[in-house]
Amino acid sequence: MDDSTSDCQLNPGEVDYEFESNEVPEPLSVVDDQFVPKVGMTFTTLEDAGKVYRNYAKTAGFSTRVRSTNRKGNEIKNQLITCSREGK
Repeated sequence: MDDSTSDCQLNPGEVDYEFESNEVPEPLSVVDDQFVPKVGMTFTTLEDAGKVYRNYAKTAGFSTRVRSTNRKGNEIKNQLITCSREGK
């Protein structure tokens, strides 16, 4: 960085305050509540859980990936499914 920008200050007229509010933006897509996964849901198989989350994600306009899988021996105990763009 050169010295000409090290002490840079913005004038109030140059600041864009559009996103500086406590309002929550409207969702990009509306998904019927019956398709939204809920805390405490249980599934018979891991494939069933994956199917529910893939369908929800597709309807809501994003995709998913498996972030981590916890195993005990050869048995899967827990699997974290997350948005494929998490952290970006």
